[in-house]
This record gives sequence, structure tokens and C-alpha cells, in this order.
Amino acid sequence: MASDGQSELLRLAQEVHNLTSSLVTHLSQSNLPEPNFTPSSPEIPHSSTYKALRAQLNDAASDLLLLVNGPRIEACRFVCSHNDLGAYQLAFEFDLIRKIPQEGSISLAELSGQTGVDEDRLGRILHLLCSRRLFAEPEPNRFAHTSMTVIYARDENVRAAGAYQLDEQMKGSVEAARSFQEGAKSAFEQRHGGPMFEYYQRFPEKGARFASAMRGISKLHRQITELENGYAWGDLKDKKLVDIGGGSGHVSIALARAFPNLHVVVQDSNAAMLQQAQATQDLSDIKSRISFAEYDFFTPQPIANAGAYLLRQVLHNWGGDDCVRILQSIIPALEKSAPGTPLLINDSIIPAPGTTTRFEEHVIRQIDVLMMFSLGAKQRTEAEFRRLLERADSRFEIVRVHMGPMALLEVHLKT
Repeated sequence: MASDGQSELLRLAQEVHNLTSSLVTHLSQSNLPEPNFTPSSPEIPHSSTYKALRAQLNDAASDLLLLVNGPRIEACRFVCSHNDLGAYQLAFEFDLIRKIPQEGSISLAELSGQTGVDEDRLGRILHLLCSRRLFAEPEPNRFAHTSMTVIYARDENVRAAGAYQLDEQMKGSVEAARSFQEGAKSAFEQRHGGPMFEYYQRFPEKGARFASAMRGISKLHRQITELENGYAWGDLKDKKLVDIGGGSGHVSIALARAFPNLHVVVQDSNAAMLQQAQATQDLSDIKSRISFAEYDFFTPQPIANAGAYLLRQVLHNWGGDDCVRILQSIIPALEKSAPGTPLLINDSIIPAPGTTTRFEEHVIRQIDVLMMFSLGAKQRTEAEFRRLLERADSRFEIVRVHMGPMALLEVHLKT
């Protein structure tokens, strides 16, 4: 019972009911259908109203289920969740994602024949995943996609995002405790014998998948839409946007297509990733407005007098001292640029305690630990970003913060 004598379970259930009713009303007023578990389920909206209701609903529904299930059940479910992930890893490794048709179903016997995995073990794996609505069993021993899995089948970038997390990243995560004990920089380095970006250079096929995965993650979280709306890109006019550490250039490509006057330069130290970006994508529509250049962002920025410099999801890959070096390498170019030329830092900002829902905070905290395990790096609060910039150069000043799932800090070098 709550402190006021009322049932906490009923209060949470009522909150779930009220939030769900508001969400259904929002869908109806927007002339949008409700989501379902079939592969043809419609996309959920990206409106701020829907996202706010979803976050609150997740908190209330999660609390209700935690209390109803109790600590014994929840303890077992949580510590055994590696079995779920292991089963899903197998689904990716044996390409069940594509072998199961996007429409209709396939028999267990056919899947066994195509994968070489015996029916007994394959069936048990699939039945576990079906219990989480990851695949469905419309008839005994026939399997189909659900809305939760077909997204991977439809998009190779999204599929790469799932595959790289369940492969090298998950294998690294299990070494976290040992990496702490033995002083390795990261769990990934402990498992794979070297830093993550060196690993991708040693294994180009994994590096290519990683580049594809970054495009997939942007699609899953609609991060590029947030970036497009977060800054007045049209104001750059004929000046260049320099995308520092831009990888395969998927962000710059999207921006160039969204803003027809924008000229972009994608810089990255991984030459193979830059070559893959140009070889595997049709860039004919923006060929005259995009270029790719190999560049180590620990060295002085070679392009001066640009319209803007972009560091997107770069600083969260590095520890504090390295971040200071990256920021300092841009200063000479900013000094040669027009006053007010922005350095744009596009990264998630850890919110202050109590300022967001647990659902939203968990997403950011999960990324923070991913950075710790994979790179020995971190996500940062706004105050931590300010301290980094101050360490790099006292002339750095944050003039605007565009908040969102991926925040955008607009930084100027004071003259």
C-alpha cells in the first residue's frame, strides 16, 4: 500500500490506463493506426507528444510489472537474459533474419536444412525467441517474422546494427570485470587484443559492417532528423561543412540531400571506410557537393574558413585528455575562419537527476556503459562538456544547446 493507504498497484494500473488512453487519442487525432505485432505494423509517430507519452508509459508499466512479479522472479529474469541474447545472436549468425520470409512462414525442417542446425536445437532457440515476440509460430513448427524482427530483414544497415552488437560488442562486454581487474582500457580491448578502431582496421569486413551499423543506428533512432532540425544549415550558404571523424559519411550525405546548397567534406582516419562509402553508395545526386578526405583528428585541422565544423558522436569515443587534444586540433582552423564560425558537437548529454523519465535515462546510460566497455570512454553531462572545452581553450564558449535524444552544442571561439 502507498503511504496514503491507497493501493500502489491500482494507482500504477490507473496511470497506465490514462497514459494509454492519451496515446490512443493522439494516434486517432493524427489519423494514424495503432501499432501491432504483424510484419505490416505501421511505423509509430515521431512526434514530441507521442515520445513523451511513451516514456511516461514505460516507467509506469515497468514499475507495475516489477511489483507484480516481485524480486525473486525479476532477479531470475534479469540474470538469465544472456540466454535470450545468446539465442538472438544465433539467429543473426545463421541468418534466420533473412531465411525466414518477410511475408508468410517457413517450416522448421526447411530452416534446419538451410542452416545445418538440427531441428531439436534450432526449434528450442526459436521457441525461446517467440516467447519474447521475436519471431512468431503461426502453426506448429512453422515460423514467421513479427514487427520486432522484420525491421532487420528489410534494411541491411539496421541488420548490421543488430549483428555487430550481438557479435564483437557482446563478446567484449563479458570481459568487463576482468578488464577492470587487469587494467585494460576497455572490455573490448581485453577480449579482442587491441583498441576497437584498430580491430576494425585489422578486420576490414567487420569495419565495413560497423560503418553500415552506424547508418542503421541513425535510422533506428531517427538521429539524422533531429540533426537536420537542430541547426540552420541553410545559413552556411556556399561555405563548407567539415564533418570531422565522419566515418562512412552517412550523416553528411543525408544533410547534403536535405539542403541543396550545402557543401560537405567528410574526414576520417580509416581510409577503407571512406573508400567503402564511395564505392557502395550512389552519390551521383550530390557528387559535386561532397568530398572525402583521410585525416587524423589529433593533428591540426587542414581546412580553414569553413562554414562550420561538426564533431558528431566523436568525443564520446574518447577519454578526457584525448578529447582535449581533438578540440585543440580544430583551434587553428577556427582562428582563420570568420568570427562566430561554429564548432557543432552532436552527442547525447546525460541529463541531470530527476529531469527525465527512467526510460529515457536508461537509453543514455546504456550508451554510456557501451562507451565504457567498447572504448574506455563515456557520455557526458553538459557541465562535463563545459569543463572539457575550458580545458582545451578558455576562449571556447557554448552559445546554444539544442536538446534532444542527440543534443547539439553550438560552440564559438571567442575573439
